[in-house]
Formats: sequence, C-alpha cells, structure tokens
Amino acid sequence: MSDKEIVANLLTFITAGHETTAVALTWTLWLLAKDQATQQRLFEEVSTVAGDQMIGATHVEGLSFCRQVIQEAMRLFPPAPGIARVSKDAMEIGGMQIPARTRIHIPIFALHRNVGLWDSPNAFDPDRFSGVKARSRFAFLPFGGGPRICIGAGFAMLEAATILATVVRAFRFQPVAGHRPEPMAKVTLRPAGGMPLLITGR
Repeated sequence: MSDKEIVANLLTFITAGHETTAVALTWTLWLLAKDQATQQRLFEEVSTVAGDQMIGATHVEGLSFCRQVIQEAMRLFPPAPGIARVSKDAMEIGGMQIPARTRIHIPIFALHRNVGLWDSPNAFDPDRFSGVKARSRFAFLPFGGGPRICIGAGFAMLEAATILATVVRAFRFQPVAGHRPEPMAKVTLRPAGGMPLLITGR
C-alpha cells in the first residue's frame, strides 16, 4: 500500500474500530442511568453469569440481556447516524429511477425511529431484541448491511458487552439532574460537550 492508503486505513481503524464502540457505550450508559430498573436487571444478569470473575468472551454468550441493551442503545443512537453509498449500476428503488454512480444516503438515525418499522420507536426497550422478531433485516443497521456490512461487527458486540458488563457490575450510573445531551453528528453520533453522569461504586 502507498503511504496515503496506510494513513486512510489507520484512520478507518481508529474511527470504525474504537470511536464507534466508545460512542455506543456512552449512549448506553446514559440510557441505563435514566432507567434504574433496567440497569439493576443488567447488574443481576452479570452477577449471575460471571459472579466475581473477570468478564471475558466466554461469558458474553450468557449475557443475552446485556447484548439487548447495547442493541437498543444503538437503535436509538446509532454510532454511525448515516451511511453513504454510490450505486454501481442504474436501478429502480420504490418506483424511483437511480442512475449509475449516484450517491445515496441512508439515514440510519431516522430508519431506527421509523414508526412503520418499530413499536414506540422513541422508547428505550431492550426487550424488543429478545427472541426472533418479525422485522425486515434492513430495519436495524448500526453496522450497515449487505456485502459492505462492518467487518468488525461481531468483535464490536463482544467488546462492548464485555466492557458494559464489567462497568455495570462495579458501578451504579445516575443522570445529572437537568442535563439532557444533544446528539451531534460528526461522522459518529456523539453527545455535544460530552456525557456527564453520576457514578458511584457498588
């Protein structure tokens, strides 16, 4: 690879492999801080599955509710709020003719809150990801979809579940009174000004 290609790949690794997971966990902790019952349920699952052991990949399979919490957080606040693609060939989508080489924007944030796809789309409800639900496989796209789906999706979920389980077992999170974060899209969907939370040891 050329130096330019190496730099481009390194920037992709940092943005796609680090910042996205960090942003996803940031929104997850805020949602849990606002929903103490869900946070307690997650704590109890982690305590049951892992006890006081260091949480690792072998525990993640048993942390089903933990994964549901992360999925629901990524539905409400997808780390990548939009995806751009360029059509390879001319095609028709929904009765609209799309010429070849047309830039197409997929608004993930709006898709994940579409009332035609989700019940109570603005509500935080991790149980919507329990079991197998009858919905389009393209209704939930935090990692994209199709042949260009994020190659690190599996690792990202493993990493995020391990981190979330570890911190929720050790700490209790509460919101800062009067603070409501403002989502800001800058490649990733991050809270403007950071995410203050009240954190206490368990």
